[in-house]
Amino acid sequence: MLSIFAILGLLASALGLTWGLRWFRTITFVEVAGVEGVTAGEPSNWLLVGSDSREGIDASDPNAAVFIGEEVAGKRTDTIIVARVDPGNQTVDLLSVPRDLWVPIAGTGSNGRINSSFNGDGGEERLVSTVETFLGIEINNYAEVNFVGFQAVIDSIGGVPLWFDTPVRDPKSGLDIATAGCHSLDGFTALAFARSRSLQYHDGSRWRSDPTGDLGRTARQQYLLSRLAGTANARIDPTSIGSIDRIVQAGGQHLLIDNGAGARDLIGLARTFAGVENGGLINRHALPVTGFRTSGGAAVLALQEAEAQPTLDIFRGLVEPVEAPSDIARNSFTVDVQNGARVAGIARSTADELIAAGFAIGDIANAQPVERTTVRYPSSLTGQAQVVGVALAAPPLYVVDETLARVAVVVGPDYAGLAGAAPVAPAATAPAPTETAPPAQAEPVVNEVGIVPSGPPPGVVCE
Repeated sequence: MLSIFAILGLLASALGLTWGLRWFRTITFVEVAGVEGVTAGEPSNWLLVGSDSREGIDASDPNAAVFIGEEVAGKRTDTIIVARVDPGNQTVDLLSVPRDLWVPIAGTGSNGRINSSFNGDGGEERLVSTVETFLGIEINNYAEVNFVGFQAVIDSIGGVPLWFDTPVRDPKSGLDIATAGCHSLDGFTALAFARSRSLQYHDGSRWRSDPTGDLGRTARQQYLLSRLAGTANARIDPTSIGSIDRIVQAGGQHLLIDNGAGARDLIGLARTFAGVENGGLINRHALPVTGFRTSGGAAVLALQEAEAQPTLDIFRGLVEPVEAPSDIARNSFTVDVQNGARVAGIARSTADELIAAGFAIGDIANAQPVERTTVRYPSSLTGQAQVVGVALAAPPLYVVDETLARVAVVVGPDYAGLAGAAPVAPAATAPAPTETAPPAQAEPVVNEVGIVPSGPPPGVVCE
């Protein structure tokens, strides 16, 4: 589950202490053929797997029926994420791999959903080999945690606060957020949120469904991970024996790591984890896919291979998104500017700054609220997105959006102006006609990544 990264980061932080080996022995280490280690300090790709194993779930728990009521034998993948961890830049790039992605299953000579490669004996090696062969991404380390470990770690840090613009629910996963506002998600609720594939939201008059299924779920999982990392950093003191012991007792016994991961790998992960605050250094990516039915009638997802290459190249170590191409002039393409900060006029003032800096501006409009300024772009315009991103004083979040025809800057509450310029205060005047003030409670927008919570309104703290 998403707590894999939190568990690893927090536990690894203890390695520098004399009592580190005490918790190190609680982790299960297994041989996973196919993982290739890297030199200490170099970027590495971790394959993070959330197992839906019910082992350890207490049948007397009032929430247990949501899980043990399902007929599931053994374990299957509930989540597959590739995390590229760069200790030098203290950045993490996350790539969610949909469970329904139709791929050639390594070593079998047949095709199937990628999550099926995990089933049965040797599932860890088969999944690693399938990811490496089909996506062309080298996997350097492997980590796995189950339902119980996920819930325990969330509870051990006192829950994860999320702001919801509207009530949401999913009877299949047990999710039930009855009111809009700030909610601290305990282990059960966070797991229900992360597992939701049939999410519904209330638009003020009736319940509506998020039709994006597993794609929407992966977007919510990545969002929860960024909030979990920030919350853990704020609440857990890695130099405190009590704090680390609490995490160890909660999640260490449910954590499985490849036996090639040594102290140096975990220390590098710990340093990167320590640099992540509220998603500030987490870049989230999604694979471009299309739905289709197999000859047997199964509804699955096909990778759009050409469109996926720019994203996959990031995890292959072939892309440095912080460097702007020198052959793309600022005035050679058009940028849309959107207000995701709930500050009247900020999209217009940002557009004016970009114009003064030499950019050509297209549409100026509102967007769903965001916690961090985001550059959205189709994969074919990666170079243009990098030109825009490096022009901003605060590094933005890069999000591939194949529905767009050009680059869009979604201004968030962290916007600090352009690089090399003094920060410009948000405009206090009424917005231009093309930028209407957002309502007090915005209705979520169903797009290619589904329903994902936004941050709280300006002046409101959710922690």
